[in-house]
Amino acid sequence: MAYKTFSVVMAARKSGLPVEDCGLRQLHINCPFCGDRKRRLYLYTDTNQYHCFNCRAHGNAVDLYARRTGLSYADAYHELLGDSLIHFPKPATELPPEREPAPLSQRDMVYRAMLELLPLSAAHWDNLLSRGLTDSAIRQNGYRTLAFGKELRDYIAAQLSSRFDLNGIPGFFYAQGTWRMCAYSGLLLPVRAADGRVQGIQIRRDEAVHMKYAWMSSTGKPYGTGARSWVHVAGDRSRKEAVITEGPIKGDVSSALTGGGLFVCLPGVNAISFLPDTLRALGVRRVWEAFDMDKRNNAQVADAAARLQAELKKTGIPCRTMAWDPACKGIDDYLAMKRSA
Repeated sequence: MAYKTFSVVMAARKSGLPVEDCGLRQLHINCPFCGDRKRRLYLYTDTNQYHCFNCRAHGNAVDLYARRTGLSYADAYHELLGDSLIHFPKPATELPPEREPAPLSQRDMVYRAMLELLPLSAAHWDNLLSRGLTDSAIRQNGYRTLAFGKELRDYIAAQLSSRFDLNGIPGFFYAQGTWRMCAYSGLLLPVRAADGRVQGIQIRRDEAVHMKYAWMSSTGKPYGTGARSWVHVAGDRSRKEAVITEGPIKGDVSSALTGGGLFVCLPGVNAISFLPDTLRALGVRRVWEAFDMDKRNNAQVADAAARLQAELKKTGIPCRTMAWDPACKGIDDYLAMKRSA
């Protein structure tokens, strides 16, 4: 049987995104993957591809539907195939409103309870050990594995909704009289605030080619909530010198390899909106910028580093650039190499 292609607009609409097919070659909408509010997710109706110019999420209609629903690529394809002869109704004029994120205390309670319902797979545990984390650090950081399957997500949503108010919790939405969960499969990474509470969940997607990391988010879903660009804090929060890098797991590993060094981790090199408040909450007096070493030849990373320096200058916090052997891309790679030398 020949491979069938699907309309990216229909796939987006079926996944819950409010999209109108206006007959244009490009449709611009808010990105449900990175929480962008500037309509930088482009749907290309001639090629049935999509691309976000903020987080670089990219793929075809099946990939979009799989990412939105948590299905495997094959399951998403067959679900779309079953509906391929069905007319997709246009969304109602008035869509259920998207909720603002709940207070940190509520998000922390719900996410901690969710993590308790899940295991950490042996493969993920071994991978974390290989990166330099100890067994005790893995347990303390609260990593978990979320497998494929709608049934698992429905079970988690039912368990949590019986104990908590899920309004405003990114990754959960209300449809057809019940709470539901929307999240990719992969390694769940708790993103912790300056006081250690869990403010959001990032997911390291095991089989992703593009957009390896994504937020747990239900933006575009009925009564859903999008994640924000929350900053992760790892290590000894009493220290007054911090290292700024990208990604929660990189910060966790780097902190462990430096004996508890304070690492403040952006969800992306350009996602600095929550950084000043985080540094103020920590009482940090000096910071080091430690973006990956490809900042030497990657214009996007170099520009982000320059913007970071300019933003920190406004706060009055001195910032210096950290560099290391460029054979090691990230600060965590360099620290692991030093330890094994």
